[in-house]
Amino acid sequence: MCDEDTARAALRAIGIPFPSQALIQSWIQANRADREFRRQESAPPTLRSPATAQSADRKVQHRRGYSKSRLEPSLREQGKLQRQHERRKPGRPRIVASWFPAVAQSMADGTPLRDALRLNGITLEKRQIRALYRNEEFRRLYQEERHRYLRSLRRDTRQTTLRK
Repeated sequence: MCDEDTARAALRAIGIPFPSQALIQSWIQANRADREFRRQESAPPTLRSPATAQSADRKVQHRRGYSKSRLEPSLREQGKLQRQHERRKPGRPRIVASWFPAVAQSMADGTPLRDALRLNGITLEKRQIRALYRNEEFRRLYQEERHRYLRSLRRDTRQTTLRK
């Protein structure tokens, strides 16, 4: 009964005024598992059995909320990470480096990403380059620059055909 009262109070604190019995039971079960995990984690390594150590390692792997960006640590080290201060939906914060526009502009004429990074004096590891290809903000900037470049080519060809 004490656990149920604690569970009701905790659920009310997070904004659920009338929790169902199933929700209360789930909270109690999760709380017990969390306490057991902390108890096993704080025990000296000699008292742990190999099976418990493996299950604790598995729990640590699954407790992460979301995967971390591969670009973010290197951008933080370089001091080139900017956060946009607009209201966003909950989730991952947007990652924008100060050199994204310059690299996107270098790639507009079809230059590969590795060469564009080299032209701008930026060195990234292979996995960080792959992460950069997947970065939505960088892709958006690159596509805008590419469209702008292609439009300028069309204008040039129209003007040259009109002059002839």
